[in-house]
Amino acid sequence: MNIKAKKKIVILLISFVLIYIHCFNFNISFAVDNGIVIINCDKSNINKDEEFEISINLENAITSAFTLSLFFDNTKVEFVKGPDNINVIENEIIYVWYDLTGGKNSKQGEIAKLIFKAKDEGIANFVANGEFYNELQEQLPIKSKDIQVQIGNIQNTNQEKKISDDEQGNNTQVQNANLKVLRLDREGLIPNFEENIYEYYLTVLNDVNDIEVLAISDNANATVEVAGNNNLKEGVNDITIRVISEDKTQDNIYTIHVTKTSDLEISNTNLEILAIENILLYPEFDRNVTNYEAQISNEINNLNIFAVPENENGKVEITGNGNLKEGNNLININVTAPNGISKREYKVNVYKRNQEEETKYQEDVKDNQNKLEEIYDIEKTNDELSIQKDENHKRNIIIGVLIIVLVSFFVVFLIYKKIFYNFTS
Repeated sequence: MNIKAKKKIVILLISFVLIYIHCFNFNISFAVDNGIVIINCDKSNINKDEEFEISINLENAITSAFTLSLFFDNTKVEFVKGPDNINVIENEIIYVWYDLTGGKNSKQGEIAKLIFKAKDEGIANFVANGEFYNELQEQLPIKSKDIQVQIGNIQNTNQEKKISDDEQGNNTQVQNANLKVLRLDREGLIPNFEENIYEYYLTVLNDVNDIEVLAISDNANATVEVAGNNNLKEGVNDITIRVISEDKTQDNIYTIHVTKTSDLEISNTNLEILAIENILLYPEFDRNVTNYEAQISNEINNLNIFAVPENENGKVEITGNGNLKEGNNLININVTAPNGISKREYKVNVYKRNQEEETKYQEDVKDNQNKLEEIYDIEKTNDELSIQKDENHKRNIIIGVLIIVLVSFFVVFLIYKKIFYNFTS
């Protein structure tokens, strides 16, 4: 057999193998490891009393059912309207959605539009989390990105408010005793600064003797006094930033608890775990976040709280988690480092629904369960039809593949025979 004939046979055999492999490569799907929930705002500049739209988008995943929780700053904005199946409690919007077709109308991209109205100037935070499921009722791994919305221009807003109040003879700005900026000349301040958080923590090594503090008041005419930031001693030092309002009637004290140590580990006041049994924390636990919120049923009087320090020799004390009343309840989780000196306080503001809110909540839960049962019934019927359809489809594919294989073998045999005959003759 000559070389040309051999090449033809090799090419034909390779072609046959590729056809064979292609026929068996069917019904393959690829899954994205993590979907992501992204919150968008339709306006970059929002004025007080102006309405704006928040859209929630799901990327890199397709969902057939979800329960979404959107937390918002109800001191800065108020909820106006949104899609059906929404329940609003305090600063949380709960949105439940199911695909009644059993997967044909699964969602990706924009999953909700919500209208809000700006109540006051400043930064409004929006945080989303929830549970998402595919058409097979499997929970999807989802991450979320939060968003901050600026309402008004802070400098212009303060000036406009001052003028307006002066015209009315009631200047509330002169009673402002808040900080607008708090910065140190080193990293590690816990938690991140917010004007309504007054307790902070910092750990430094023994070579640090002084800490520069930049503290700017919200009202430029307020008085700011900083003390305790020089000649730090080993152990716990308290830096205080006192803000006295312009009219001297109000004052706030911001405290930074600074631990100066030669051993960072024995001064560790971090929590490794903070969770409430069967209750969702907002925001999601982070060791560097010290203030949280949660909502509970009207029937719950006591909470089981799991708080584990990073250093196993640290100690945790929990107060306020029993005999809960309707409305707001403050729970304190105090962590003492192994050195017995350094301390940190985590706070959870727990809102207990009243009887009216609880009734509405339970009605929504029952309604959602009924819808879920309807979906399960539809999906069960669709699954049975899909199984039968898949079996027929696979049987047809197998028959087709067998026919292709037999025809391919026959064609190869004829071509091989012809080449061999021409070569021998």
